Amino acid sequence: MKWLVLGLMVVIGLSGCGRSGHTATSASSTAPTSKPKSPWLTSRVPTFYVHGFQGSANSTNTLIQHAEQTARAHKVLVATVSPSGQVTLSGSWAAKTRNPIIQVVFQNNLAQYDQQSAWLAKVITAVKAKQNFATYNIVAHSAGCVASVNLLMTKQASDFPKINKLVTIAGPFDGVVGEDDVANQNSFLSSGQPKYVHAAYQLLAGKRTNFPHNVHLLNIIGNLDDGTNSDSLVTNVSARSIKPLLRGTNVNYTEKVFHGKAAQHSQLHENAAVAMAVDRYLWHR
Repeated sequence: MKWLVLGLMVVIGLSGCGRSGHTATSASSTAPTSKPKSPWLTSRVPTFYVHGFQGSANSTNTLIQHAEQTARAHKVLVATVSPSGQVTLSGSWAAKTRNPIIQVVFQNNLAQYDQQSAWLAKVITAVKAKQNFATYNIVAHSAGCVASVNLLMTKQASDFPKINKLVTIAGPFDGVVGEDDVANQNSFLSSGQPKYVHAAYQLLAGKRTNFPHNVHLLNIIGNLDDGTNSDSLVTNVSARSIKPLLRGTNVNYTEKVFHGKAAQHSQLHENAAVAMAVDRYLWHR
């Protein structure tokens, strides 16, 4: 009898363990699985990529391709501006496209800053007529940086979209080496202003108070580390002079400096680390 009772107790115990294990397995197998959240935003705000002097689509192709591959952005339109200022849009922009990109190409790539600013305003207006939007971003290289800032300092129509984020890469805001600037000549005074003021700075300083408040700005600077404190064409002082220009506007200013041969003026827009910095600034959560 004793062995019979012990046997029954063992059987009942094992049966209970089996049921308990089965219940736990069933619960775990039916638990809902959550999909990992993408680190990249899904935004409908368009981003305009603008090249500089002597630039072309090649100047922004690499940056755009990186954004498409990394941040799941999509180039939807190419806005080509003729020498007479006529804007031609090619491509298609579906209403729900994620992180849409518009590539801007000036056929006259030697036009002055104020002319490029007027053309860029026409591009934004033409794109808005095709696909309405209230805010936009700009990614600009070299002279395109000055043209973009000048645009933002120029009064536009009341229904003109508002800037959301601005990225400037190698912006010659106070001179270009070999034209009106010399490496290691300029510096910042105790007031924060550059010691020598050149044409671009004068253009922008005259209407700096028109710049919108609370803009998010990423300023990317190149330093070859060869003793010139420049990217070969734009000194670090010239690139940094955008900050004193925007004093009093509550700009949300972020600065990133890249070093070495890959930080040369024209190499900056081919630099994968620069492209990643741009993508993260615009679209990373």
